[in-house]
Amino acid sequence: MELKGAVLLMCVLAVSANSTVDKEATDNIAAVETVNPTSVVSTVDSVSTEASVTLDNVTSNQSPSMSVVSKQRENKLYNLIVARKFDEAVENTISLYGAGWSNIIKQVIERLCDEGNSIVFDYSYKISISKAPYIARSCFPMAIRIHERMVFAKLINKRDGYALTYNNHVDFDGDRRVLGDPNTESRMDIGWWFVPHWTGDRLYYQMRPLRMAMFLKLGNSRDGDGDHTAYVSDDYSTNRHLWTIQPVKHNGELLFYIINREFDKLLKFGLSPVYDGYRIAYGHSTKDLNPHKFSWYIKTA
Repeated sequence: MELKGAVLLMCVLAVSANSTVDKEATDNIAAVETVNPTSVVSTVDSVSTEASVTLDNVTSNQSPSMSVVSKQRENKLYNLIVARKFDEAVENTISLYGAGWSNIIKQVIERLCDEGNSIVFDYSYKISISKAPYIARSCFPMAIRIHERMVFAKLINKRDGYALTYNNHVDFDGDRRVLGDPNTESRMDIGWWFVPHWTGDRLYYQMRPLRMAMFLKLGNSRDGDGDHTAYVSDDYSTNRHLWTIQPVKHNGELLFYIINREFDKLLKFGLSPVYDGYRIAYGHSTKDLNPHKFSWYIKTA
């Protein structure tokens, strides 16, 4: 009897234990099933969003590339120049050069030349008379530094290949007619000084031959074609004696228009040789920006 009682007690305990385990398992399964599926997705989305925000912050906080910084600095200098804020442009140029960014200065110069902007000469002049003239010598082409005291140039017409010179004979007004010389070899009578003349907020040039203190001008009257004849004269006090120079890129070459301030006319040579093969120089009747016909090489020495 005692043995049977013990066996019966063990069976009862085993059934009770199994019942408890099944209940715990059932309760655990129920607990899992009662979790809101949406809250699980929400938790995952929250982690994903946090990761995304962190990545965006890292990206936005990264330093810009050197090419981006270079372009920003180029645009800043360019904008100062074209706004004619030359004091600020000069200081910015000095800072760039001192920091080793001379390539940016050269890129701005190239950009102004590509655009045919005569302000590149104003910029060059302002750099030359600043506390850092060495920057002009380092960064600017010689043809844009013609205002410098020791620089003189030959002007050779693109279309004709003739050099600008003048007649040895004086007319009744004391002037000499300006001519085109087919001989472009290095000779004193085809060399010119470019005397800078800053007026208002821009640069003009008075152009004088090396041999004498006379200055290039256009005559007052027009001929039958509407052109003004070019002369050199002792006087240099009128707008007819002032000239601007405008760069132009043509077939990969850097060329220049020479434009009279008074009449806004382009310097040119006539088509027909006269005076023993020389051609007469004129201010063209219209401002026709045709580089093949009216542009010039500036050959410096």
